[in-house]
Amino acid sequence: MANGPEVWMPHWVGQLPQLEVVAIPDTEKDEFIHHLFEYMRQAFNHGYSSQTRMDLGFGRVDEWKLNSFDGRELPRLWVVNRADGLMLALAGQGEQCQGDVTEWREGIEAAIARIGTRSEEQWTAILSQNQPDPYTLNGQRLSEPVSIGGLSFSSLTDGIAEDARIPAMGLGISVGQFFHWPVEVRGATSCYTWQRDGEVTTLARLRRISALLSLAWDSPWLVREGPRDPSASFVGMSPTLQGHSWRPITDGIIRESGRPISVPTWIADAERIMSQVPRSANALLMHQEGLTLRREHSSMALVCFTAAVETLAQINKNPEKCPECRMVLSSRKRFEDAIRGVLDEEQAAFLMKAYPQRSRTVHQGRLHGTEMQMGSFGRMSLFASDEEMLFTAGTVQAAQEASKKLLLNTFGV
Repeated sequence: MANGPEVWMPHWVGQLPQLEVVAIPDTEKDEFIHHLFEYMRQAFNHGYSSQTRMDLGFGRVDEWKLNSFDGRELPRLWVVNRADGLMLALAGQGEQCQGDVTEWREGIEAAIARIGTRSEEQWTAILSQNQPDPYTLNGQRLSEPVSIGGLSFSSLTDGIAEDARIPAMGLGISVGQFFHWPVEVRGATSCYTWQRDGEVTTLARLRRISALLSLAWDSPWLVREGPRDPSASFVGMSPTLQGHSWRPITDGIIRESGRPISVPTWIADAERIMSQVPRSANALLMHQEGLTLRREHSSMALVCFTAAVETLAQINKNPEKCPECRMVLSSRKRFEDAIRGVLDEEQAAFLMKAYPQRSRTVHQGRLHGTEMQMGSFGRMSLFASDEEMLFTAGTVQAAQEASKKLLLNTFGV
């Protein structure tokens, strides 16, 4: 029987005096590790690899091995995560060399000193519109470039065409074209490194920005590409847009069409409010989920819009919670109270009937809309009401409107 790979075992383990436990908060531990090995690479030309191991004395240990240019075996760094910081130790084989220990100490001290240093990383990203419903074939187009909140927005192309499923009488579901105009967003992010920090932070911001634009424009806009270095290029791809599923619009009339939109000036204030009131961000993202799902999954879209309304109804209130499971109680009453504040009486009464439908979807797996017809026209009877179409075009639309109005109120619009 073949033996497995030999497990590396140290001959000695020792901690560095005055650096036994480095008091670093959880939010800065990844940054410390980044600075440490960036310094070791710059100062000593060492690469690194890592693994997790279990030790009888230390428990779970993250082990970091330096890869020297001459292949010499160096002591390894053992890192143990603790509530009060990181416990550090060196583990090695053979005789301990003071010079190697000094290199590690120098790197650790340099990494501690670098915590908090930031650089501005420029980036570009592309947002694009999803087809909002099966009947909309002509998308939205940014009227003019604008800069708001440290971000610049501009129309990327003269428009693109992409395949889209559309209802066709007598053919069931057919394939047509959805014409839309992607938007380029440019900005900068302060970070200690782009990967694992700046990229993640920027993606989260772009998600919120796309949600704010979706809210303002009543249509699902999502991050299509990026964020990435503005100078990045890709072999075999357009310099402005990746992928092969789109085509330039060749018809001059269509190319100049598109429903005009503009970036709202209040998005910078909305970003600030979301940082202060996290629940408003939760509700906004749930509203965007509803817009994205509505085209083909209207029952789940209703769940999203009602969740956004309920979330906003809890802001500045102290909702009653179950003493056993701590779940919020009386959600339906808060939902009804919230929509009364933004809809007229007739609309509010109509939408109140939606809450039991939302509950049947969540608890019984029921679909209420045009999901079974894949968004097509249905029977179009002269004698029987089309409950599925009424749900999709009426109930879900009313919930979307209530969610939107409450969000705009929250953002001071």
